Amino acid sequence: MKNQHKKKVPEDFMRKEYDFDYRTGVRGKYARKATEKNGYVKLTDEVHKYFKTSEDVNNVLRAVIEAFPKARQRAV
Repeated sequence: MKNQHKKKVPEDFMRKEYDFDYRTGVRGKYARKATEKNGYVKLTDEVHKYFKTSEDVNNVLRAVIEAFPKARQRAV
């Protein structure tokens, strides 16, 4: 048997102060800040030819970091 008792949501269930007028919104207003904070980097097309996934990029970067002298790692 299916559960036929669905909870009815009243049309005015949101507060009046919540205004979703999307005519005044700016597309992507916070996109740059959010991606820079989260470590997002954009690869150029020539680099993307060699690294298709973020895992590929991370593996190469880990190898580069390991190649640094230990004293230099602490300074960074």
